[in-house]
Amino acid sequence: MEINRITAAVALVLAIVVLNSIGINITAVLNLAILAIPIALVGYLLILVKRYLDAKALESKISTDLHAKIVLLNESMQRIEKKVDNIERILEKVSE
Repeated sequence: MEINRITAAVALVLAIVVLNSIGINITAVLNLAILAIPIALVGYLLILVKRYLDAKALESKISTDLHAKIVLLNESMQRIEKKVDNIERILEKVSE
């Protein structure tokens, strides 16, 4: 990764030297680059925020789904407990 950065820096310096030698004013290009960097950073931050919010929305949906399943399981358990109680009462009456 470090070699790529060094290579890019050398290539940039060489490009600036070549452009200056053929009479192209590099300051205008650099001004545009300086303006483009903050715009790119803001765009990147917006992408990161969107990904974070999407992940939180998905997490919330999963949590809500799990909560609904837990409620259904609790209701099912209560019905089963009532049936077991009825069976126990019937068995007690039969044993008497």
